[in-house]
Amino acid sequence: MKHARALATVAIVVLPLVGAWASGDVQAQPSTEKRPMTGPSASRPSAPVVPAIEHLGVRYAQDSHDDRAGDQPGGYLVAIDAQSGQRLWRLKVYEVPDQRAAGRPALARFFRSMRLSPGGDSLEIENESGGVYRVDLASRSALQTGGPAASAPPPRPVLPPKALPQ
Repeated sequence: MKHARALATVAIVVLPLVGAWASGDVQAQPSTEKRPMTGPSASRPSAPVVPAIEHLGVRYAQDSHDDRAGDQPGGYLVAIDAQSGQRLWRLKVYEVPDQRAAGRPALARFFRSMRLSPGGDSLEIENESGGVYRVDLASRSALQTGGPAASAPPPRPVLPPKALPQ
């Protein structure tokens, strides 16, 4: 009896709205609902925080990508004049495979670490997949020196086992 009454109430409230929508009398309105910000997910944890390195008046940092410019998600190094803040150059250190044609989402691959070589002539950058790259600061070129191939998929996050119900 309870279920029948609930279904009747739903029919009284919803059916006229469906009919009005189908006839075009009701127009879609933008949602005013405020959605909470979502943090990292199991499929995409937060990118590692890699501090910039300043050397001989130039600050080297991981650069963000710009989807509007067709950038890949991650893998860019930027050199900035430490005094003026002007961008001097930008380099794609490694390729991030685009798997959207295979029906997979574009996964970002950011720097895990960055350090200046002892001689100060290059940077060593490791990405989240474990690929290691040497960036020659004079020639502004990158060479992979270790880790998996650039085309390797990113590692999946290790999730803790689910607790079994008691």
